[in-house]
Amino acid sequence: MKTRYGRFVLFSLVCLGSSSFGARADDPGHAAVPNVVGTWTGEFKLMHWTGPAEQVLELQVLEQDGPLVKGEKRWRIKPGGTAGNVAGQDRREATEPLVGVIGFDGAMYLAEQGDSGLYTGRLTGPDTLEIVYIEAGDLATAYRAVLKRTK
Repeated sequence: MKTRYGRFVLFSLVCLGSSSFGARADDPGHAAVPNVVGTWTGEFKLMHWTGPAEQVLELQVLEQDGPLVKGEKRWRIKPGGTAGNVAGQDRREATEPLVGVIGFDGAMYLAEQGDSGLYTGRLTGPDTLEIVYIEAGDLATAYRAVLKRTK
């Protein structure tokens, strides 16, 4: 039974992979990969498990190789808000590395190094990025923000 299931999974992956090899950016259903290198900033309200906070976020996309991106985010909690957590320590500001990919649908997906935070986002203009952030775990955090690129 395991062998049949394994063959089915392998066959499915091969079929899925082979259907995307010939895809071009101008194919219907496959968005061209936009250039997202630059500095994106915004202010918004977030919810930590321990309470709400106002935050300033700077997302820097430092490198882009086709749909693949590498960068870092810098964040700062405004006075009066609940502190965030990085590597088990309460922090009011931090810089964290991240990597990501621009999907076939044009959406952006980013993952932080060192914790479980994940972003999904989309460009709504050449210099406007809407993002949603979710972090699972003991110190769960969630927010959505509109970031503007300052290149």
